[in-house]
Amino acid sequence: MLRRAGLSSHASRCVRALRPRAAGAMPLLHATDRTLPNHGSSQQRGKITISDFIHESNWRTMGLIVGLAFMASGAGYVGYVTFFGGSTIYPKEERKLLREAGMVYHCAPENRDLPKAIECYTKALASLDKLGEEDPTHARNAFHITGLVARIAEVYAEMGNLDKAIEMYMDFLQRILDEGTMNDPKQLVGELLDKNLTKNRQHNIRLTLGCANKLAEMYEMRSARSKRHIEVIPSAAKASSEDTQAANRWYQWCLQLVTLTYLKDYNARLVEQDKPTVKEPPFDPDTLPKCFSNEEVATLFYNAATFFTSNGQPYLGAPLLMRALDLLRHGAEGKEESVCRSSIILSHLANAAVESGDLPAAEKWAIEGLRLAKMFRENADCLSSFVALTYDLGAVYEAAGLQGKARVQYRHANVVAKAVGDSEAERLTTAALDRISAAALSDSKK
Repeated sequence: MLRRAGLSSHASRCVRALRPRAAGAMPLLHATDRTLPNHGSSQQRGKITISDFIHESNWRTMGLIVGLAFMASGAGYVGYVTFFGGSTIYPKEERKLLREAGMVYHCAPENRDLPKAIECYTKALASLDKLGEEDPTHARNAFHITGLVARIAEVYAEMGNLDKAIEMYMDFLQRILDEGTMNDPKQLVGELLDKNLTKNRQHNIRLTLGCANKLAEMYEMRSARSKRHIEVIPSAAKASSEDTQAANRWYQWCLQLVTLTYLKDYNARLVEQDKPTVKEPPFDPDTLPKCFSNEEVATLFYNAATFFTSNGQPYLGAPLLMRALDLLRHGAEGKEESVCRSSIILSHLANAAVESGDLPAAEKWAIEGLRLAKMFRENADCLSSFVALTYDLGAVYEAAGLQGKARVQYRHANVVAKAVGDSEAERLTTAALDRISAAALSDSKK
């Protein structure tokens, strides 16, 4: 499923109300763990499209605004999967360690022992790396070795050990990429589309996209953690800034890899049909290169969009959200997961429109999102987006001076927030209702 911090399935985790912003600003509510500060109108910053990510310099020079403030859930990037080769490819002793690690990792939550899993996995990796110095079967970049490295990073991330998770994701990338491709993903485009590429190399490059996305997430989460400590540890501000820049770098790297690969593949098809080439692909699920899945690209766009928006760049987030919505066909197929994920993305678009002062667009996105959310009322993702979208629609009506309509929406959001036990959402919706009542009382005294 399309989930991470934001597109998560658990209402109590992801229907998190946004914390109040600056005095006088209207707090908004998202079906996500993120707080979206008020960044002003996107019109003031100019319009950005997906094609802008394709230009070589953009991903390196994009401006950064430190200020990430979100609580990331434990859900992972779904497009990222680890791969272990057939068990027979591992020597006997290492196979035993991997089996032992798997028994305490792939089991019921109450029986999991992540430290023990790490101990076994890392012992196996150290032994395999030593063997690989003499036996090319176990070379550092062999797919059954890189898959193990990615698994170790995954376990560290689940443990909340972000430092070690970052270290292992970087280890993974350095086993596959040289310095040039670490700095410029363009060099991987040809390999991704090369049908004659060896299975080992093809697998590693495709797994690289997921791990680079996860690396960006880990930096993002560590930045948020550092920010929460700034008042106690002033030096945490520098650490937060550096991690935000690193997250930005890797999100841009992933976006470059996807957009450049998609563009090259799509234009090659147009040339074969004697049609003119384009500067931006259509982001239609039917035209996506076979080396990518709709799920992983839509997830990447969503992750990057929420990162940019959380860091003062909603003008970068909006086009990514739109393209993610296109890849999900706006939920038109009627499938539950696609419908509910689309409704969550629409909640972000509605929120962004409210913040930029585009009330007609905000109302449009909110109404469309609510239409989808109501299709599967028992789905946690749809429930999450219902609360956020209803609140956003109330904010639209309140901003437009339609107090009666705003009260109805806030009341609906408040009722559902209570039903799902989300105290923060309940607090914000209650505050909104109190604000409406106070405004009405003030008007009556005039």
